[in-house]
Amino acid sequence: MQGVLFDFDGVVVKSMEQHFAAWQKAFAEKNIHIKADDFFILEGQGVHIIAYALGKKHGLSESDVEQIIQRKMNYYNQFMRLEFYDYFREMLNHLHDSGIPMGVVTGGNRSRVEKIINQHFNNDFKALVTVDDIERGKPHPDPFLKGAELMGLPPEQCIVVENAPLGIEGAKKAGMTVIAVTTTLHPGHLSQADYIADDFREVEKIIRSLIRS
Repeated sequence: MQGVLFDFDGVVVKSMEQHFAAWQKAFAEKNIHIKADDFFILEGQGVHIIAYALGKKHGLSESDVEQIIQRKMNYYNQFMRLEFYDYFREMLNHLHDSGIPMGVVTGGNRSRVEKIINQHFNNDFKALVTVDDIERGKPHPDPFLKGAELMGLPPEQCIVVENAPLGIEGAKKAGMTVIAVTTTLHPGHLSQADYIADDFREVEKIIRSLIRS
């Protein structure tokens, strides 16, 4: 193994709780109560795919879903505060100092993700693939294959760190080794991964063992 691709929301940044709060408030305006796992299980896809999946589940019209998307985005901008998981920054510094190439593969939009990366991780990531850069997002392998290409590595030489089933599925389809971290979901939802870690200290240990092997 030579390189690492990270999901963004729920891995690089601690933002999933804020996204969920925004979805929950937007759906509540239509008298619909959604649970955290309803959203977390869909994470990794673009906002429109998530909205339509949740909307279909609750019998909403297309116009209702479009309204919810706009309301969700407004609420997220109100709720957003930048947080990072314990030890993530230290892990990234250690991997960077070891010369391990790293990238980000996300279902988030480029404008938001790129802004945060440029402000806080400008020298850490060689590749960034967002929902705006590919035709087929997670759970298809396309974004992960694009990430490997941008890092100049064959897919089988890439480790992926994910927190959601659809991202794990896409990375496995791309032929990559997957470490799932339990930042948002219980291990039972992450069983497709090759490894499951409780925190980023454990993630770093697994990455080190894979790169040495």
